[in-house]
Amino acid sequence: MKTYDEMYDLIMKTATEDDRIRAATMEGSNVTKGAVHDEFSDFDITFFVSDIREFTRDHDYMKRFGDILIMQMPDDYYDEPYDYNGRSRFAYLTQYEDGNRIDLTFIDVSEIDKQTEFNEPRTILINKDNFPQLVDITSKECFYIKKPSEFEFFGTVNEFRWISNYVTKGLCRHEFYYAKRMMEEYMMNMFLKMINWKIGIDNDFQVTTGACCKYLKNYLTEEEMARFEGMFASGDYEDMWDKLFLMYDFFGELSIYVAEKLNFALDLDEARRVRAFMEKRRDNR
Repeated sequence: MKTYDEMYDLIMKTATEDDRIRAATMEGSNVTKGAVHDEFSDFDITFFVSDIREFTRDHDYMKRFGDILIMQMPDDYYDEPYDYNGRSRFAYLTQYEDGNRIDLTFIDVSEIDKQTEFNEPRTILINKDNFPQLVDITSKECFYIKKPSEFEFFGTVNEFRWISNYVTKGLCRHEFYYAKRMMEEYMMNMFLKMINWKIGIDNDFQVTTGACCKYLKNYLTEEEMARFEGMFASGDYEDMWDKLFLMYDFFGELSIYVAEKLNFALDLDEARRVRAFMEKRRDNR
């Protein structure tokens, strides 16, 4: 496996020697303060090029960085094909057999003015034409948990309670995947919003839990993290019932905390009635 420095040097050599590449930047965990940076970290690179069509038509381009295990081109998907005659941005996401991964995005220099709107952490590696639109960004404020409006808070609570009845219906019918997906995707999405707001409140909304909340453990107590991990059910229906109520009650506590701290209204009577309805369905199934 190429070391970090070896791969970095290869990327820099490529960008420096190819006159078609007019600038190069690095984004992602490698330039984001506080992000996990280890052997699993990707190289998130952007090349600003004189004519993007020369790169989008060459799908073997990424072979220069190593032996490819698998590659994805998210901008050229089966239900939304890429226009190879156009100059829209294009990305190659490439996992190499040696363990390295490069997410390389190409942007045509004709689109350079849009970079004034870019707000994620990045480091300018090369800027051959001194584009003023390209600047280093060290702030990760764009990733911070956002304080909710009361309307968003209400909608989140309402959706969580509403979907809980879909789960109970699925469990009563023994519709395994329907119930599990409703609980672990739709209900969980609302749960994660609420627990993030709690973390945001506790940290003045100056933190991020990362993509897919991967840094939750950094902001929860050991007890809270164990409780969170304990909400995920096995394939047993009785366990799914138990975990549904664990999630429901944990969400209820979090919603009370957030409502009190942000001075939002919260209908606790509805929460009790919905829970009682769920219990009745479980008892009568």
